[in-house]
Amino acid sequence: MDTSPIAGRYEVVRPLGQGSFAETLLARDLTGGQLVAIKVLHPRAAQGWKAYELFEREAAVLRGLRHPAVPAIHDAFSAPWDGAENAAFLVMEYVEGESLAARIAAHRLLDTAEVLHLFIEMLGVLDYLHGRVPPVLHRDIKPANIVVRPDGSPALVDFGAVRNVFRGPDESGSTVVGSYGYAPYEQFMGQASPASDLYALGATFLHLITGRAPPEFMSDAGRLEVPSTLPCGEPLRGVLARLLAAAPADRFQSARATRAALLAGPGSGVASGASAVRPRTPGVLEPLSPTRAVALGPTPRPLTGDTKRLLRRVAHSTWELLASTEKPGTRWDVADWLLVGFFSTLTAGILPAVFWSLSRARRKRLKPFLIHGLSATARVIDMTLEPVGFEVSMMRVRYEFEADGLLQRDSDQVLPSIAGRWDAGTAIQILYLPEAQYDSVIISTS
Repeated sequence: MDTSPIAGRYEVVRPLGQGSFAETLLARDLTGGQLVAIKVLHPRAAQGWKAYELFEREAAVLRGLRHPAVPAIHDAFSAPWDGAENAAFLVMEYVEGESLAARIAAHRLLDTAEVLHLFIEMLGVLDYLHGRVPPVLHRDIKPANIVVRPDGSPALVDFGAVRNVFRGPDESGSTVVGSYGYAPYEQFMGQASPASDLYALGATFLHLITGRAPPEFMSDAGRLEVPSTLPCGEPLRGVLARLLAAAPADRFQSARATRAALLAGPGSGVASGASAVRPRTPGVLEPLSPTRAVALGPTPRPLTGDTKRLLRRVAHSTWELLASTEKPGTRWDVADWLLVGFFSTLTAGILPAVFWSLSRARRKRLKPFLIHGLSATARVIDMTLEPVGFEVSMMRVRYEFEADGLLQRDSDQVLPSIAGRWDAGTAIQILYLPEAQYDSVIISTS
C-alpha cells in the first residue's frame, strides 16, 4: 500500500476494512490533525463501471444527509495513489467505537435495556433515512455496519449499497446488493423497499440478542423463524418476528410503526393518529412577537450560555415525556413518582429506559440545528397526536416556511402541552439546515 499522503493532505494511519470493491482507511488530515475515514476505489479493484456508479451514488446521498448517527462527508475527489493515476476517494467522519459484529464475536451480549436502547435509536435513524424525499435505503444493515460509540450511541456506517427509492429514467433495478442472512429475498430480486431495511435490522438484532447468525434460524421453507423464547422477551420478540416476515406486506411498513408497536403498553395496539385540529385556509403569515421569538447569534453557535439553555428548554426531558400533557414546570408529587415506580416494575425497567432513550435522541437531533441552523418563521398546517408508547402521545406538527425563495414543508414532534396553545395558521419559530435538504426542527415553546 502507498504510504505517501493522499492528495498531499491525508496521512494513512491504518486500514479499517475491505469491501467488495473499495477499501476504507483511517487517516489523519494534516491541515487540522483530526482523524478521518477515507474510502478508496482503486481502478484495480473496480471491476467495471457499476463499482464507480455505486461509489458516486454513496457520495451523492451522504452529501444530503445530516444526522448524528450518519457519518458526515467532508470531501470527494480523484487523485494519483498506489500506482493509479485516478483513484477515487471519499473522505468521511471517522466513527470511533466498536461494531456490533465485534461485540458478538467477543461474546459480549447486551442486557435487555441496552438492546432496547440501541434498537430504538436505530429505528430513529431509519425513520430519518426513509423520511427523506425521495426515501433513502441503506440496503446493507448488519452487525458490522452498526458502530457503538464510547457514549453508547449507535452509528450506521458503510453506505456503499445505498440508493434512493425513486429511480431516474436511465436507471435499472438490476444492482444486487446486501449480505446473506440479513437481506430479505426481495432485495436480491432488485425490489428493495423501506421494509427491506427493517428486515435487515430485525435480523441484525436477532443475531445480537442470541449470539447466533441468522442462517441458523432458517426453516426448511427458507424463512427466518424467531424462537418462541428470547432473552429479551416480549414485546421485542414479537416485533422482531413481524419484521422478519417473508412477505414485505406482512412486515411493519415504517420505522415509526415499528417503534409504536414496540412501545405500546400491555393490550395496546398501534393506534393511528387522530387529528388534533381542523386545518383552515391560512392567511398572511404574521411575524412572531418579540416576546415569543428566540434571539440567536450567528452560526456556528457554541453550545454554551443562552444556546445551551435553549437546548434544555426545547429538548424533552424523560420526565416531560412521561407527563407529556402536563404544563411545563409542573412539579411531580409523591403519587406521581410511586406510579412511575409501579409501571417501571411492571415493565421490568423498560418504561424509564424507553423514555430516556427518546429524550436522548431528541437532544442529539437538536444539537446540529442549534449550532448551524438558520432561524425562520413557519406556519402551522395541522397537528396530529401520535402514540409513542405506554399510553403517552406526542403532537406531530406539520408546518410550512419560506427559505431561499421556495416554500418548504416539514414536520416535527413537540409536547402536547406546548402544541395545545397553537392552531392551524399559528406562527412558530424553527431552525433549518439548507445543506440538509431544508431539514428543520421547532424551537417555539409558547
